Amino acid sequence: MKICIFGADGRTGIEIVELAKSKGLEITAFVYGGSSPTFSHKDIKIIQGDVLDYPQVLQACHGVDAVISALGHIKGSDPRMQTKGTSNIVTAMKENNVQRVISLTGTGARCSWDTPSYIDIILNFIVKIVDKDRIEDGIGHVKVLQNSGLDWTIIRVLKLSSGKNRGENYTLTTGGPVELVTSRKKVARIMVDMLKDTKYSGALPVVSA
Repeated sequence: MKICIFGADGRTGIEIVELAKSKGLEITAFVYGGSSPTFSHKDIKIIQGDVLDYPQVLQACHGVDAVISALGHIKGSDPRMQTKGTSNIVTAMKENNVQRVISLTGTGARCSWDTPSYIDIILNFIVKIVDKDRIEDGIGHVKVLQNSGLDWTIIRVLKLSSGKNRGENYTLTTGGPVELVTSRKKVARIMVDMLKDTKYSGALPVVSA
């Protein structure tokens, strides 16, 4: 399987690249222009660009079977980067006849059937105060995928860490309650597994304890 990973130079993206490559997948790693990530595997196609630049996104999606998006904000990035970038990815996927996409966002992107814990509610309330744009961008990117007509799955987490948990065992639920802290390695395993697991096609599962 050939996949394109957007946000491949981020802390979560790097974990996804390494795990996917270890499973024998062919990787196109889309990294932010000027970024020079170091991957342990050498035979990875790297495209440096900007997810807001459609021709670059179109090139990255050419010839792949699926897409994983681990896009995240950095200092100075467009407040709507995830929403606009996901819109570019969706259009490029359609132009390249690619259907499967796995994306990552926070639990601030709520569903009416969610059962959030008090900690989840409080932490997201704080984020809304200090960084409202990030919450709204996550919600916006969800709407783009929901209206895309593609085969999508959106993984939702509360807080990411760089812990060593490789995520051999994990629990996904449709509405929580969410795991308080989830390792990036676990998220990588879930997202790579979802490439072939259709149980949550068209759904927004929560990583739960």
